[in-house]
Amino acid sequence: MPGTVFRRGDRLALRTVEHEDAEFIQRGHNHPDVGVTLGLNRPESETEAEANIEDDEGDPLNVGLLVCLEDGDDPTPIGKVRLSNLHHTRPEISYWILPEYQGEGYGTEAVGVLVDYAFNAHEIRGLQAQAFAPNEGSVGVLENLGFTHEGQLRDARFRNGEHVDVVWYGLLREEWEDD
Repeated sequence: MPGTVFRRGDRLALRTVEHEDAEFIQRGHNHPDVGVTLGLNRPESETEAEANIEDDEGDPLNVGLLVCLEDGDDPTPIGKVRLSNLHHTRPEISYWILPEYQGEGYGTEAVGVLVDYAFNAHEIRGLQAQAFAPNEGSVGVLENLGFTHEGQLRDARFRNGEHVDVVWYGLLREEWEDD
């Protein structure tokens, strides 16, 4: 069961990750339409998912939150967002949404809530994110939120039997505040 609500959007909430969420995270990471887009190249066991949760618990430089639809008292986890390296001037955002919930704007809303949190709670200059160039959904999330394409690493990752480009996006504080 997802933990306490940390931030709310219009249709969803970002909740703390609890030990009981390891099975959900494992299921997401092992789904071919999620794990491949994250660059994961081997299956993740529930024990590994639990270890990752434990590693994040005491790390003040990273924030991982479950994306949940709020169905009354019974939240439904549909993905995860993460803010990494808060000690950098431009921490990195990453995210995934289960395929059955993609295309509904949940990723854009969840990442937008996380961006708001990042700029309102931390003295950072900007944010960065990366995606595989062929992942139109992930690129669309970033562009919809005002991130700017800042670079491309050619043939940077091996995915589904071929090398693909990785695109880098950035968003500066004043660009977010101007919107």
